[in-house]
Amino acid sequence: MQREAFLQDIERVIAVYEELLGVSAVRTRQMIERYGAIDALSKLVVTPKLQSGFKVLRDRDRLDLTFETVIVRHADLFRKDVVEVAMWRLENAHQLD
Repeated sequence: MQREAFLQDIERVIAVYEELLGVSAVRTRQMIERYGAIDALSKLVVTPKLQSGFKVLRDRDRLDLTFETVIVRHADLFRKDVVEVAMWRLENAHQLD
């Protein structure tokens, strides 16, 4: 059940991003397929470069729909350092470029 909720959260984030931009998140979907959801989200969040999806959602006051929020919500599925980075990004979202 928890895994299902996690995957639904990911799909919701991607769907909202695609709706807002009017484009398909092909690379994100490919990454999830290739690495699995947990590893893909971990890779996206620990990279120094902010993902365009984060910026789009932040700029529309929808941090609740970022992968960072999904990670924090499902923290028990992720390594501690990944959760900490996700929390830091959310807390500092408007200072990041």
